[in-house]
Amino acid sequence: MSNQEVQKTEQAQTALTQRRMILNESSPFALQEAYKTLRTNIQFSLRGNACKRFCITSCSAGEGKSITILNLAISFAQTGKRVLLIDADLRRPALARLMVEKAAPGLSNVLAEQVELAEAIRTQIHPNLDVMFAGDVPPNPSELLSSERMQSLVEQISKQYDYVLIDTPPVNVVSDCCVIASLLDGVLLLARQGRSKKEGIKQAINQLKLTDAKILGYVLNGVTVKTKGYYRYGYK
Repeated sequence: MSNQEVQKTEQAQTALTQRRMILNESSPFALQEAYKTLRTNIQFSLRGNACKRFCITSCSAGEGKSITILNLAISFAQTGKRVLLIDADLRRPALARLMVEKAAPGLSNVLAEQVELAEAIRTQIHPNLDVMFAGDVPPNPSELLSSERMQSLVEQISKQYDYVLIDTPPVNVVSDCCVIASLLDGVLLLARQGRSKKEGIKQAINQLKLTDAKILGYVLNGVTVKTKGYYRYGYK
């Protein structure tokens, strides 16, 4: 089996595992409460804005940012607000695979002016939640994301939604997150216990500060917390 085939197999296995973690009525109470807490903290951080727009990033790949922002989008939608979730990781998109949907048409197709915005938005994926997947993998993702078309797109969707959540590539790998964060109200930085390194986190923070991105907070993923005699998995 080639390296590419091995990578695809690993990605499929990871997606299958993460699908079991997508928030629903049967999700463990502790998991639901963890996202409600994170949602509330973000709401307090973004008070006063009409449309609240933020993205999530991580230091490196495989730390769980895509499942985190998907569940966070579902949590916001549960409040009755109109929410749009966008996959802006145009190199290694994950949301379509997680949600078992077709990735195209999506963001890249809109930015390349191949389709209209309405054609790329999947409505009511969950109650009150619309999703724009990454679309076809383009040869020039950085150029598309830093274009005036992207800025115009953010302004346009801000008039239609209460919250816009964007999944971006790892900040230490490519500069895409920094470009997108400059258009938004803030960014969440995710780290994974046992995987993220202290130096990598410091580098990510410095990268974001260079672009004057507002860091809303940090999410520690994959934590096992012992509380009152039992263990729960939480996001902090």
